[in-house]
Amino acid sequence: MLVHRFIVLPASKLSIDGKTNINSFTCAIAKYSGTDTLVLHEGGKNVRPVFVKGSVGLNATTFDCGISIMTSDFRKTVKSDIYPAIVIDFISFERSPTYKTGEDNFVGILKISMAGITKLFEVNCSIETKTDGLIHLKGDKQFTFADFGLKPPTHMMGTIKVQEDLHVKFDLVLKLDSNS
Repeated sequence: MLVHRFIVLPASKLSIDGKTNINSFTCAIAKYSGTDTLVLHEGGKNVRPVFVKGSVGLNATTFDCGISIMTSDFRKTVKSDIYPAIVIDFISFERSPTYKTGEDNFVGILKISMAGITKLFEVNCSIETKTDGLIHLKGDKQFTFADFGLKPPTHMMGTIKVQEDLHVKFDLVLKLDSNS
């Protein structure tokens, strides 16, 4: 069995794209501030690789939407004061990634926890190893506020309404742990 230990680096980020009845917006956590390490067990041919340690915690209080009132409303909506972490818990991949310089696409099984709700999702993922040796684990998924029991915020007595659909993207920058 092959074991990979990946250190999650500060360049990792998460963004959420959404729309209002007037325009579109992006709220992002532009810099990861945790100390997580992912541990992936690859069992060989025809065996799904599984994570024995797959949790990445992102600080929801660092979401920035570019406009202070929108940032404040978004943080309130995701209840960042009560649930300061958004947790992405990697469970398994459909197959072993190739870790080559080109993009390798596959489906991952992830648990996502936000605002006190945890749900299991299939997420389109990719892995690409850059020339500097860093590995980018990317994923994106369409969600709704209702998936996490949340109501979209409104502004100006309801004249500006945030739509229910969200597009969540993550880019984890990983370094292979040389001690593994």
